[in-house]
Amino acid sequence: MTSAVLAAVLVGSGTSASAAAKPALKYTEIQYDAPGADNGGNSHLNKEYVVIKNTGGKAVKFKNWTLRDAQHHVYRFPAFTLRAGKSVTVHTGKGKNSATHLYMQRGWYIWNNTGDTATLRDAQGTKVLSKTWKKSKPKPPPQPSTDPQFDTCAQATAAGYGPYYEGQDPEYDWYTDRDGDGVVCE
Repeated sequence: MTSAVLAAVLVGSGTSASAAAKPALKYTEIQYDAPGADNGGNSHLNKEYVVIKNTGGKAVKFKNWTLRDAQHHVYRFPAFTLRAGKSVTVHTGKGKNSATHLYMQRGWYIWNNTGDTATLRDAQGTKVLSKTWKKSKPKPPPQPSTDPQFDTCAQATAAGYGPYYEGQDPEYDWYTDRDGDGVVCE
């Protein structure tokens, strides 16, 4: 098929080659848990934000695009153009929009600290970006690899400690089970 015929087919179908390609955008940061206590003050609300970067070679017009969370809180972009290679930070709170910062004008947080999804859709409602997160439980503190009090099992038993059983006592891993019976400091 020649390029002229391909162009005629695309025009005839109402689709253009540029409309078929999604813009090169990515989330570079999502600050869903603003540092400190959630006090609802505007300056604190604006510490909750999403950063979107245009990694492509062309500017992207965001007019009537939306950014939403899993609970369907929707931010509709104003007439805004993100130039190639540039980023925009979309803050939850109130403020004056600029070329690098946009504000949702909300009075409370929208991104859930325990888990949520940030979805960016174009003016036609097509999903452009989506990022889901879950806050993981903190890891338990690491156990010491050796007994912090005693250098040997003999010292531990002399002080009244032990026996330690495999799979039951964390102290078991601090010593060598020479006879392989699952018990140390016996």
